[in-house]
Amino acid sequence: MAKLCANPLWPCAMTGAASALAGIKDLGVIIHGSSGCYIYADMAVSDTLYSTFLVQDEVIFGTSDRLLEVVESISELCGRVAVINTCVPSVMGEDISGTLSEYDCITVDIAGFKGDFDYGWKSAVSALKPTCDPEKNGVNIEGICSLDPYSRGNLNEAERLLHVSEIPKASVFFKDTYNACKNPSCTSISANPDYNTDVSKVTYSILGLKETEDAFEKLSNQFPEANTEPVFNLTEEAEEIMRKAGEKFLRRNDSPRAAVFSTKSYSKFACDILKNYLDAEIVTVNTRNDNNNSDNSDSNNLREIVKKIDAEKPDIILGSSFEYAKFPKKPFFGLTFPIRHQKMLWHRPLCGVEGSLYFMDSVLNSLESKR
Repeated sequence: MAKLCANPLWPCAMTGAASALAGIKDLGVIIHGSSGCYIYADMAVSDTLYSTFLVQDEVIFGTSDRLLEVVESISELCGRVAVINTCVPSVMGEDISGTLSEYDCITVDIAGFKGDFDYGWKSAVSALKPTCDPEKNGVNIEGICSLDPYSRGNLNEAERLLHVSEIPKASVFFKDTYNACKNPSCTSISANPDYNTDVSKVTYSILGLKETEDAFEKLSNQFPEANTEPVFNLTEEAEEIMRKAGEKFLRRNDSPRAAVFSTKSYSKFACDILKNYLDAEIVTVNTRNDNNNSDNSDSNNLREIVKKIDAEKPDIILGSSFEYAKFPKKPFFGLTFPIRHQKMLWHRPLCGVEGSLYFMDSVLNSLESKR
C-alpha cells in the first residue's frame, strides 16, 4: 500500500514521478496542474520540467484544451512528452489518457495524495515500461534519482569505477536518452538501491566499500575481458584510510551516539560505517521511505522526530535541513533531501570508493568541529 503524503518532510507521488521521467534527456515532462505543484517539483527536481499552469477557468470548465495546447507546444521542442497528473485534475475526474490518445505520450495519473515520493517514482517506471535487451553489451547504472543531493556525484563515481575496470557503460537510470532507458542491458550496478528499476536480470549495489568490491568481483565473472583489479586496490586502500581515521578519533574521543534520518539504503550505509569504523551507538533510525516497517510510523512526522532527538541527545545527527533547523548547534551531516542550509555546488558522491571516503571525512569533521 502506498504511504500517504501528509506533510512536506518527504515529497508526494507527483514529485516522485517527475524526478524519474525528467532525467530522460529527450523527454518533455509536463506537470498537469497549478503553479504551486510545478514550483515545488521544480525546486525539488534539478532537471527541466514544464507545466500547464492551470487557473480557475480550467478548473471550472475543464482542463482538456489547456493540456492539448501545452502538449502540442512541448512536442515541437522535445519530440516525446510525458504528462504527470496532479491533485486538482485528478479530483475533477478528468481522463488525461483519453484526451491525449492521439499523441505518442506517456501519462502518469499519480496525484500527490495517492502516495509518497517513492510510490510516484515506481509508478513512472511502470508507465515507461523498460525492457532489458540480452544482446546489449555493457552495464547499466541504476539509482540515479534527481531528488537525491548526491545523485550527480554518484553517477560520476559509478562511471569512474566502470572506466577503470574497462567495462562499457550501457544505460543510466535516470540520466540518459529515451531509447537508452527503454532498452537497457540486462546487468546493472546501483548507486542507491532504493531507486532500482528492477528491469535488469541482475543488479549489484555499489553503496559501500564491501558492496563495491562484491559487485566488481561478480562483474569480473560476467565480463572476462574486464580488469577489476584497480577497483579492488582502491577499496583496500580506502578501507585502510578509514580504519586508521576511526582509530585516531577513538583514541581522543568516546564512541559517538548517532541519530539517522534518511532513505532506507542511505540509512543502512551510514549506520554500517558509523558502527564499523567509529564503534558508534545508533540511538534512532527513521527511514523516510520504509513503508513496510510498523516501527517507522512516525518517520515523516517532524514533531515526533524532534521528540526522539530531545530524548536521546545524540552526538551527531544525520538527516535533512528539517532536522538541522531544529538543532543547528549539533554536529550534523546532510544525508537526504532537502539540504538547504549549505551550498552543494560540487558533485559529492556517497556510492563507491570516493563516496565512503567522503562520508567518513565529513562525519569526522562535523564531530570534531563542534566539540
